[in-house]
Amino acid sequence: MKRFRVPLTLILLVLLAMAGHRWLALGWNAWHYPAATASARTQVAVNESLAFIAAGADGIEIVDLTTHKRKILLPPAAPADRIDDVAVADGWLFALDATPPGYLMTFSLARPDLPIARVPVPVGPFSGVSAAAGVVVVSGGTSQLTLREYDRNGRLGAEVITADFGRGQPDVAVRPDGRMAAISTHTFGPDFAITFAEIQRRPLRLKPQGQLALKNAGFTEGGFKPAHFPLVAVWRGDDVYVADGGGLEMIDASDPKNPRLPLSDPSPTPAVDAVMAGGELDVLRAGPYPGVVRYRLDDSGAPILYATWRLPAGSRAAAIARHGADLLVTEHERDWQIVPPGEFSLLHPFQSTSPNPQ
Repeated sequence: MKRFRVPLTLILLVLLAMAGHRWLALGWNAWHYPAATASARTQVAVNESLAFIAAGADGIEIVDLTTHKRKILLPPAAPADRIDDVAVADGWLFALDATPPGYLMTFSLARPDLPIARVPVPVGPFSGVSAAAGVVVVSGGTSQLTLREYDRNGRLGAEVITADFGRGQPDVAVRPDGRMAAISTHTFGPDFAITFAEIQRRPLRLKPQGQLALKNAGFTEGGFKPAHFPLVAVWRGDDVYVADGGGLEMIDASDPKNPRLPLSDPSPTPAVDAVMAGGELDVLRAGPYPGVVRYRLDDSGAPILYATWRLPAGSRAAAIARHGADLLVTEHERDWQIVPPGEFSLLHPFQSTSPNPQ
């Protein structure tokens, strides 16, 4: 019987195609990735009874969380012409115009209508802002990441530390003590990771520590330009909880030079945002049936899924924030809504959804 021989060139082509599949997917998704409309309600930060919502060309929408009503809509402060991301720390509101040339502004929470400082910052597609304990970081996207200090008067320091950790940094989360940053990182080709960097003071420095690759992170559903990539980190002590294309990951960063992935809760639908409130963690999921899953953290910090809330099919939720037990959800052109805990559906039995150890 005559053997059928497969040409070597055909084998090589097949292998190259298999190896290049993720590259092709990356290029396709990056090129066709959706963008928020001009006045979409996207990112949100909460301070006590007020929510500050990035409203694009409309500026900043401030919501009274006790009445569930808009308090005021502040237009962008020139030279910025839109607001794409917001952060709150130490009595200050930080607002980012994430479209070139890019601007970072600070406002007093007591007078959010009057900018105290504004500086140009490098930005590219997917830039985020995070602040804590006297430092503020703009991730920069495909441009450089920038680190600055701010003083007790909300003014930004003249010294600027810049960094690049790969092809881009689509988001950043500063630890509440201001000493460490978890940086969402596009490392190479289709590969993404969380990079840990120590924030040093006097002199101001950003010292790289370790990096942990996340195999399912990337241009997955639910993110959008210019300032929301579906690779979002949330700190709790030395643990970092990451919402990404594969669901929820828990990273042990007690040794930031050697971060570990002890637990994950995989999901067929990508996770696009996360928020911590005491011993609870809410994770926003995208897909044809979007919604929020609520976890309770056990004594070790492991998240135990115990409740869910669903949006109508086809909804485009953007980001989430917490005010006590209530959840605020931004929904692009559909504005925002507040979800009380009674609208969540409890799972039975509660212990049936423990995350998977890695």
